[in-house]
Amino acid sequence: MLTKVINVSGASKFFGFLPPHGRTLASDGEVTLFGNLHTVLAGGLNRYGREREITALEAACDAGDICLVEVDRVCCDSSSAG
Repeated sequence: MLTKVINVSGASKFFGFLPPHGRTLASDGEVTLFGNLHTVLAGGLNRYGREREITALEAACDAGDICLVEVDRVCCDSSSAG
């Protein structure tokens, strides 16, 4: 699974919850991460003190600053195979 994070806020923004140490995304900028972002952050909830990152992710979602697109399967186009 992959998670695509798209900045739809209309401005360049820093998102501290994006691994590994936060990232700035331009307006309409995007980054694709391996795994489900919620699961990646929750996996370190108690051990790494990720509660702030999870809260920030939820706030960015609620504010409409980001769009999360989860992709279960990535395949190549049949015309590019072989």
